[in-house]
Amino acid sequence: MASRGRRKSVGVVEMARDLGVSTATVSRALNGSPSVRRELADRIRTHAEARGYVANRLARALSASTSRAFVGFVIPFVDTPAYSAVAAECARLLSAAGTQMILAITENDAEREFQQLRDLVGTRIAGLVISPSTHVLDDTRRLLTGLPVVELHRVSGIDAPSVFSDDEQALTDAILHLAGLGHTDIAYLGTPRELSNGVTRLRGIRRGVALAGLDPRRITMRLVEPTQDNGRDAARELLDGKLPFTALVVGSGSLSVGAAEAVRRSGRRLPDDLSLVVYGDPAWFVLADPPLTMVQVSYAGLARSAARLLLRALDAREIGTVPPTTGPHRVPAALSIAGSTGPPPPESHRPRSPE
Repeated sequence: MASRGRRKSVGVVEMARDLGVSTATVSRALNGSPSVRRELADRIRTHAEARGYVANRLARALSASTSRAFVGFVIPFVDTPAYSAVAAECARLLSAAGTQMILAITENDAEREFQQLRDLVGTRIAGLVISPSTHVLDDTRRLLTGLPVVELHRVSGIDAPSVFSDDEQALTDAILHLAGLGHTDIAYLGTPRELSNGVTRLRGIRRGVALAGLDPRRITMRLVEPTQDNGRDAARELLDGKLPFTALVVGSGSLSVGAAEAVRRSGRRLPDDLSLVVYGDPAWFVLADPPLTMVQVSYAGLARSAARLLLRALDAREIGTVPPTTGPHRVPAALSIAGSTGPPPPESHRPRSPE
């Protein structure tokens, strides 16, 4: 009977005190996290077995006011690699650290985002990674300030670490690459200024135009919400319009998928009739004929940064400290040049607008 009582009473805190290590280290070792040295993890598991410790994740999650057993992952869309690839890698990394991820998809709707966050908070999640909607509600911000939060791709205005792809320079390089090939009339299809990443990407385009000495009046801009449908529709409008351009740069993974489809359906040959630069790293971009020049993004790197920052915040909460809000954390991106860009045709295939 005494043995059974000891099994019920012993916990992570007691074992951490016995071993002279942090509760976070004990928790990670017991959940098989590779972040704990093998020798230390073996010592912790041996001690846990000797003390009769048995972890019950569901009981902890239901009985505790908070638990690191579950975290939220809130994104606007799941049908693009910018979100699906990062979500899959984040889930794997968090699981290795003993934390399960609950996915919520807002469809970039601010009201739906608030409702889903409220439900997640009601399930006592330990924290979350979120890519906020374009227009975040004040009620949503208040919910977020009560949790360890890492923001991904976008920011909501709260005091939280954020993770971005460092793509401003890559988009500058895209403009310089096209200018070096002889393009002077360029179209940019990007995301709105209301999105924080939309601002940085647009800044990269404008910096490239300035550095290349191009006339800004000959740069066509279309800024739309980042969906595949919007990418297809906006690219089709550009291609069917009267403004001349010999190169198209797309500043979003979702928009790139739709824009590439519109270009293919227009019958234009790459790069003979049009040069095309897309964004992201979907596997089919390199399988296109010709392969597409792209701003290449490390989705695995984004996931690693987001998971690491969230786990650090959870560790800090367990030991009663507050992690410093450092950031934004930028994951390098790079321009990858392929066959879809080349010199402009001798004369534009687009009709010029009247003087």
